[in-house]
Amino acid sequence: MCGFLGAIDFDKRLEVIQPLLAKGLKAIAHRGPDSSKEQLLDNVYLGHNRLSIIDLSESGNQPMKSANAEAYIIYNGEVYNYAELKKELTGARFNSNSDSEVVLEGYLKEGTDFFKKLRGIYAFAIYDNRQTQKVILARDPAGVKPLYYFNKNGFHIFGSEIKALLPSVKDKVTINEDVIKTFLNLGYCPEPETVYKEIIALAPGSVYEIQNGNTSKTCFKIYDFESENNNDVNGNTTETEAQLQTAVKRNLTSDVEVAVALSGGIDSSLIYAYANRSDSDIKGLTVKFDDEEYNEEELSKIYSKTLDGKHEFVEVESELNLDTLNKIIFNFDQPYADSSAINVYFLTKATGKITKVLLGGDGGDELYNGYPSMTWLTYIEKLNNNGLLKSSGSAFLKTAEKILNINHKRSVKRIADLWKDDQSELLYDWHSWFPRKTLFNGKSPFLFDTSAGLNNYNRIFEDQIPQKFKGKVVFDYFRKQMLSDYLRKTDMMSMLNSVEYRVPLLDEDLTDLALSIPFDQKSSLKVTKKILRDIHSKIYPAITSKAPKKGFTIPLDSSLSKKEFNVIKENITSQGNFLNEYISKEYVKFLFDVLEKKVSADDEISRAGVYQRILMFYSLNLWHGSL
Repeated sequence: MCGFLGAIDFDKRLEVIQPLLAKGLKAIAHRGPDSSKEQLLDNVYLGHNRLSIIDLSESGNQPMKSANAEAYIIYNGEVYNYAELKKELTGARFNSNSDSEVVLEGYLKEGTDFFKKLRGIYAFAIYDNRQTQKVILARDPAGVKPLYYFNKNGFHIFGSEIKALLPSVKDKVTINEDVIKTFLNLGYCPEPETVYKEIIALAPGSVYEIQNGNTSKTCFKIYDFESENNNDVNGNTTETEAQLQTAVKRNLTSDVEVAVALSGGIDSSLIYAYANRSDSDIKGLTVKFDDEEYNEEELSKIYSKTLDGKHEFVEVESELNLDTLNKIIFNFDQPYADSSAINVYFLTKATGKITKVLLGGDGGDELYNGYPSMTWLTYIEKLNNNGLLKSSGSAFLKTAEKILNINHKRSVKRIADLWKDDQSELLYDWHSWFPRKTLFNGKSPFLFDTSAGLNNYNRIFEDQIPQKFKGKVVFDYFRKQMLSDYLRKTDMMSMLNSVEYRVPLLDEDLTDLALSIPFDQKSSLKVTKKILRDIHSKIYPAITSKAPKKGFTIPLDSSLSKKEFNVIKENITSQGNFLNEYISKEYVKFLFDVLEKKVSADDEISRAGVYQRILMFYSLNLWHGSL
């Protein structure tokens, strides 16, 4: 796992801005502390920071040139099946044992079609100088590894993080207002757009080609969210077991130690079990928290004892302070407010002292219906479509509010808003941390037309959206929320600590299978991830296979000192701050009044909901203040 920066300028001005390019490469030094190198080839700049995982020798350093010196590659990620692919490249000469060189030589022999054979997590740029100058950018089909680019007036720059591009283009970018409005509902900026109009994230499974000043985009892999296979549940369970074994074995490809982030969950413990079959020496690493609500020590002990596997508990230095919070927020390069990023930061910081490579369970929920909402949202849509909720919904809600406790009352009100939604609104409103229908004293706290965020969200990957609503639900969780929130969180936090975070459940072949399994085989209103739970129960005690999904949040007002929290308060309540253009000052004051117990709002918003919105506001102001 590495970080790279590249540029091509058809007006040949790169020598002038090379100091800015060098500054950009240095800004992502944390992604690759083992080696750093720059190369200027006429009007092409290539820079690379390396985290050595496969072929630890200097021959694996980059920028890497092909054996015949006709092309160069800068690369981030891993291709796990590189050894098999290398055998197929008869006649090719190799100067290293790295997967990067296999990608380069495979491209030179077969063109971009070679990318269809890759199995891994990657983003890379190839400079091809065989006939005419050409730059090829490509990104893995799930979008695990990030890749951003800028194109204006013959100048093209591309890299692993936005911060690498900014020194060279800061005076050429403008704020994307629609993305900010979307962020103020969701808490993240959805790809492929960014908070800058001129900087774009390359779509997963895509190739972006720059040649003679012109550009083109093609897809080498598009997942199918529409079709369902004809297997019964037993057949799909058996096939999932086989594909999961293959996926985990692929992810163990490394020349350094690999460990598994072993939590109490279904997904990580399955990965641990299959990894243990391939390598009985692999460690399961479990983070110990002081808070019993998040401590998964006992469940993880059951898993390791059942397998007689190696297991290590990692003490996390998790005391949060404002400097650490600011460091985390700034690292995202654009507004970002998923508070679980704090947990991932501390987890990878701790495990980075033990290993460079960590396997995580991300993707299982999105592929196998691990969120209860994935199923009940389809019921709401069906009832809405039949008009049943419009006729009976109001009476049901009034009855429910009378008999439910305060937490459920808030849920009932949230669901009531969803009942009024059509398909184009339902998923966006459900995923919003700060819903666009929020009212304060009978008025909207938003100082803008909230349809802007919704419309922007619905435009994302609109050419790939399936027709059936069940397919749309999976697509939304996988291609929107997971890509732009969860995968960016794990990549940005792990790489900040120079750790490679791998995701076996997002293996291309396993993903193809999971997406083809009929929706109702994967979950019901009562049970999530039925297939994965069934596999899990064959390996571990049945009681562990029924464990509910756990989340993780950090209450900022109690984790930070009063003095530090007052700094946040001052930042977002001061006169003339950037947030004032989007959110009413009265509503911001109200949130702090709730935390300070000056007013009660238990039936409107939870305490966790309050600090989540405060974090959104603070993140937005911090980002804008850094411009």
